[in-house]
Amino acid sequence: LSVGLDVGTTSTQMVVSRLRVRNKASGFAVPDMEITDREILYQSPVHFTPLLDESHVDGKALETLILEEYRRAGITRDRVDTGAVIVTGETSRKENARAVTETLSRLSGDFVVTTAGPDLESSLAARGSGAVSHSRETGKTLLHMDIGGGTADIAVISLGGVVESASIKIAGDQLNEAVVKYMRRKHNLLVGER
Repeated sequence: LSVGLDVGTTSTQMVVSRLRVRNKASGFAVPDMEITDREILYQSPVHFTPLLDESHVDGKALETLILEEYRRAGITRDRVDTGAVIVTGETSRKENARAVTETLSRLSGDFVVTTAGPDLESSLAARGSGAVSHSRETGKTLLHMDIGGGTADIAVISLGGVVESASIKIAGDQLNEAVVKYMRRKHNLLVGER
């Protein structure tokens, strides 16, 4: 049983999944685990990330929100084997971001905890959208934009890998055609539907 927590600039969401894993290594080698199947058991609604002020996440309110989502999912923390807490966007720059991620990681299981800077956040979004796989399958060069609540994360993908990434402090309704035109000129790329 795995829990994923994404704490972003504007929104926070939790996903509970059942993972099936297989060890690809021989019995005498270091384990090489591979996820062979994933079933989503619960996906929370998207919540506004609670803030105390412009520089601090409300850690107590966030913990209460996550514990309520555990209840809604019908699971107890002791049943969770593993998971990930990823803090992204402007929330990763809050003064207490590290303390908040440490608190959330103790909710249960063996958690991977990271504050995703622009490179990691751009890469994760490009992979999650399928853009990296599409580039690998088609040989096309793609520009992927993940428009969040506080930042827009951009990845240039070529031959199935992220070759350049950036994060700009423009998001939501602030992003307009002028930014897209700028990216087209700067990278001489076409912005497609995918």
